[in-house]
Amino acid sequence: MEPPRFYCPVLAPGVVTLDAGESQHARRSLRLRPGDDVVLLDGCGRIAFGTLAGSADVPASGAPARSRRGDNAVRVAVTDLRECARPACSLTLLVAACKGPRLDWLVEKCTELGVSRLVLTRFEHSVVHPGPQHIARLRRTAIEACKQCGRAWLPVIDGGIALADALARVSGSTLLVAHPDADAAPLGPWIAAHQAQPGNLAVVIGPEGGLSSAELAALQSAGGQLVRLAPHTLRIETAALAVAAVWAASAEIA
Repeated sequence: MEPPRFYCPVLAPGVVTLDAGESQHARRSLRLRPGDDVVLLDGCGRIAFGTLAGSADVPASGAPARSRRGDNAVRVAVTDLRECARPACSLTLLVAACKGPRLDWLVEKCTELGVSRLVLTRFEHSVVHPGPQHIARLRRTAIEACKQCGRAWLPVIDGGIALADALARVSGSTLLVAHPDADAAPLGPWIAAHQAQPGNLAVVIGPEGGLSSAELAALQSAGGQLVRLAPHTLRIETAALAVAAVWAASAEIA
C-alpha cells in the first residue's frame, strides 16, 4: 500500500509541521503513529518523502506525533525531497460555473486529469457567479484531488472573470471553442492531428444557455476554432470532463 499523501505548502529538508486540517486527518482519520511513512506535496512541483516524527510530548502509548507547542499539530521528518518538472503541455478551461456540487465534481475530475488552469468565466447567459469563499472551497477540492491522484502541481483556479479578461489570460495559447455546430471539427480527431505540437491549449466551454452571438464572434475574432464534443448536448461539467479526458489521453500518447 502506498503511503498516505498530505498537503504542505512549505516543504524543506528537516522537520515540517502540517496544518490543523492535515494534522487532524493524519491523527484522527488515518490514526498514523510516529515512524509511519507519508508523502507530502506543496502543489508547486515539490514532493517530499518522510516519516511522522516523535516529539517530547508523545505519550508512552505511542499516540500520534504532536508539536512541542501542544497544539496537536503533526510533524513530519523529511528524508527525501524531489522536484517535479512542470508538464510540457498545458490545458486551460475557460468554463462557465455550474450549480452546486456539480462544480465541485468538475474541479475534482479535471484536477485528476491534469488540467492546468480553470478560469470560471462570466458569460452573458451565466447563472452561477462563485464568490471568493466558493473559490477557496474549490481550491481545497483541488488539493484533495491532488493528494488522491498523486499530482505534483495544483491547478490554478480563477473565478468571476469576464470573457475578455479570460481571453487575455490565455494569450498565446491555441484557442478552441466547444460548440454543437454540425460543421465543427470533432475534438478527438482535432487533438490527434495536432498532438505533435505540444504546447498550451485553451478550450472555451460556455453556459448551458449557450454562447451569445456577440461572444461567439469575439471568440472567433480571437482565433478560436469551433470543435464538437459529442452528438448530443452536454452539461457544463460533462463537457469539461470530455475535453480533459481526450486531452489527457493524447498527452499520454504523445
